[in-house]
Amino acid sequence: MGNLLPDRHPNRDFFILDVSDAAPKDDMASMEHPVFSLSVKPDMRELDYTHDGKRVVIVPSGKGLATIMDKDILLYCISKLVHQMNAGEPISQWVELSAHEAMIATNWRTNRESYQRFEDALDRLRGTTIKTNIKTNDHVQVRGFGLIDAYEINRKDGSGEEDPFGRMAKVRIKVSDWTFRAVQGMEVLTINPKYFRLRRPLERRIYELARKHVGDQTRPFRIGLDKLQRKVGSNSPAKKFKFFVKQIAHDGHLPDYDIAVDGDMAIFTAKRAGFSGNQSLLDLDMPSVPSPALLAKARKAAPGLDIYALYSDWQDFTARQTEPPRNLDAAFLGFCKKRFQGRA
Repeated sequence: MGNLLPDRHPNRDFFILDVSDAAPKDDMASMEHPVFSLSVKPDMRELDYTHDGKRVVIVPSGKGLATIMDKDILLYCISKLVHQMNAGEPISQWVELSAHEAMIATNWRTNRESYQRFEDALDRLRGTTIKTNIKTNDHVQVRGFGLIDAYEINRKDGSGEEDPFGRMAKVRIKVSDWTFRAVQGMEVLTINPKYFRLRRPLERRIYELARKHVGDQTRPFRIGLDKLQRKVGSNSPAKKFKFFVKQIAHDGHLPDYDIAVDGDMAIFTAKRAGFSGNQSLLDLDMPSVPSPALLAKARKAAPGLDIYALYSDWQDFTARQTEPPRNLDAAFLGFCKKRFQGRA
């Protein structure tokens, strides 16, 4: 169970085409929140996740919740849209592709069973309903919507004639307004193609959180196992979840990141200098957690909020700036005040 999936298409370009800068992308909203089920069996639960005033309710279809493995198709759609934008091409919510190219790009088998799996995944992506107040591109989605809005499949049989039960020749997928706005706002991150070789759903979900919170920084990201479990969306008993995380840490398969378990804390670190090459902030003497004195001041600045979560968010925010703040403590307290005022 701890092995990686084989690299089924080692000679591929990401889009099959001659595209040198094509790289898989993931949207930050679904990286941060447990939108996809980790189950490998039909999951009929209704999920409800709340953190820092952000709420996500996920309602299954008759075929169950969309899974983290189904998400591969959405990742491919997002990646194509971002590539088109980077090439200066106009984009729309409709993405055209072939199932075969998507399977190769995301390391699926290309046998008959995979085509059926592909269609089942489209049904779950279309049928799973999201209700949330999370912003994408400064817009709050307040209505229920699917992970994709619609899809169309054109088929051909072996003789080249159209056949409703033949192999998929062309697929058109309409991504949701929520996803499309995330792409337009470039609220996406590049992910390592080795992500698609991770066999266990929990490994994929933990990689997403590592990519989101550690990024290309040398400082570690610390999170309590109970909070990590809520973020990944695991419904395992706490002791079993801790065992699974330790197993993932031992196997060491996460691309770009290491994970360690220290008591009831999980600690993520980058294996190497990461994606942006921004070195100006890597040398900051920034503690991994706030000092007791700073913690007390932050609690006064943002009463009722999770200060450790705020500190992690502030570190991510600071790492994206072109210049480091002159005073780290003052910058963090200002961040806390703004976050608290924004909540009111």
